[in-house]
Amino acid sequence: MGTVAGRILADRITGDTNPHGELFSPHRVSLRAAPTLAQMNTAVALDLIGDRLVPPDADGDDVPVGTARGEVRRAGQKGVYRDRTGAVHAVSLRCTHLGCLLRFNGAERSWDCSCHGSRFDVDDTVLEGPATLPLPRREV
Repeated sequence: MGTVAGRILADRITGDTNPHGELFSPHRVSLRAAPTLAQMNTAVALDLIGDRLVPPDADGDDVPVGTARGEVRRAGQKGVYRDRTGAVHAVSLRCTHLGCLLRFNGAERSWDCSCHGSRFDVDDTVLEGPATLPLPRREV
């Protein structure tokens, strides 16, 4: 999208019309879109608050092979995943982008942030941003 943005800005500076200019205009939001925008932001707020009110689903000691669980300890919340070889991977459940709590995505075998869409591999690596830092590892 950076290339498209560069072309649009260059055309605006030179006074040329860009075929994508209106699509990416900051003035494209209207009052008609306000209910959808409010609904989307409400869902993010509910995830941000709700994840802190509901504790993770199980203790990490009983994690079957190929699955993950969250657990609460005095030091905070951690996610525990047991891979197919039986090795256990433990990471912080706080997204390194803005601190939202992560949920395990069993289909993709990743820790996903419902607030802004960051995804992390089971061992802590960033798969998709906006997060740029890996998850802190935790002791098992």
